[in-house]
Amino acid sequence: MTLEELVRASDASRLRLAESHAHLRRALDVPNRLRHSLMEKPSKWLGVSLVAGFAGGFLFRKKKAPAKVKEPERRRGFMLGLLTLAFTMGKPLAKAYAARMLRDHLAARLHSGKQTRFPSGGKPPY
Repeated sequence: MTLEELVRASDASRLRLAESHAHLRRALDVPNRLRHSLMEKPSKWLGVSLVAGFAGGFLFRKKKAPAKVKEPERRRGFMLGLLTLAFTMGKPLAKAYAARMLRDHLAARLHSGKQTRFPSGGKPPY
């Protein structure tokens, strides 16, 4: 092979490579291909989207739960009702009492002048 033939072969392969590259870029440009397809066949895309929507709605719908049998409500005794009422009313009272006792205890400790931060006579342990 002569030098001119090698140059022509190189140019031809470079041209084929450029054409293949352009073809591959067009084939992999999905957004442009979708846009082009939507412009060319809008009725087909509309039909496919309707079928997909109905199929998705049919496949992913919730199953109807069977009707629950309602159990008759049990009546509580009178004493249990009074006990429940006493606890319900007593909870806020107990909470207020505990908060008042804690506040009084902390106030007495603060005013007594004792430093209780470190157990070793007010000095840090290190």
